[in-house]
Amino acid sequence: MQLKLRFLGAAQNVTGSRHMLEAGGARVLIDCGLYQEREFKARNWEPFVVAPDTIDAVLLTHAHLDHCGLLPKLVRDGFKGKIYCTDATAEIARIILLDSAKIQEEDARYKRKRHEKEGRKGPYPYDPLYTAGDAENTFPHFSPVKYNKTIQVAPGIEATFCEAGHVLGSSVIRIKAKTNGEERTVLFSGDIGRPNRPIIHNPVHARPADYVLVESTYGDRVHQERHDIKKAIAEVINAAKKAGGNIIVPSFALERSQDVLYYINELLLENAIPHLTVFLDSPSCTTSK
Repeated sequence: MQLKLRFLGAAQNVTGSRHMLEAGGARVLIDCGLYQEREFKARNWEPFVVAPDTIDAVLLTHAHLDHCGLLPKLVRDGFKGKIYCTDATAEIARIILLDSAKIQEEDARYKRKRHEKEGRKGPYPYDPLYTAGDAENTFPHFSPVKYNKTIQVAPGIEATFCEAGHVLGSSVIRIKAKTNGEERTVLFSGDIGRPNRPIIHNPVHARPADYVLVESTYGDRVHQERHDIKKAIAEVINAAKKAGGNIIVPSFALERSQDVLYYINELLLENAIPHLTVFLDSPSCTTSK
């Protein structure tokens, strides 16, 4: 059996997740993320290594920008297949991609204006990487699937989406590729969450596979336990109240705001912190981790 796996992004760096699986003449792309590290952003403008119109399907693990942020460019450049993901991922990705497109358009206008003022020309065009129109053209390609239901995504290739416990709708994707009477199973972890978190279900235990691809951004550290986070928030709020100050929490990542509000609500119910007014200034949710 000939099974080919290529790492097209998020290899020896954190963002830009893109993996190509080829079997029996079929091509499936797992995630299509945006590079966000400053030193790698130029890669977003490069042509896709694999022609988009030759890709049969895209499987999306979750809706963070470093996993879905280049989908509008992929569609604009010729991808015609379906983008398989859970209902929640599809819903969140629509918000994320429109927000990202707006930022791309604003950045292009600002850069042109700044360079004209400085009397210089940048190395890249002043067009946005993609527009809101490009993002909207992506949405009809979404094909929501249910957890734990096996579907055929390309000839000889089946996929099952399982709970990853990372963000609403996030998935570990198990792919079975069959050709010439042989079968191989490949597991793509996406980002795996921690158990016993608020709001999100626990990640499932993955079954055996022939090959396992694990995202390991935080593989070299130990996260604090949930009760430590709650205690730390209470200490900060009580200290600020005692000092007569205010608290600003920069919550830059998707679902981080919900987690903070969840803990604050628990502390209020327990009367562990003073009953102060809380404002949520809806943040951009396009960052990943």
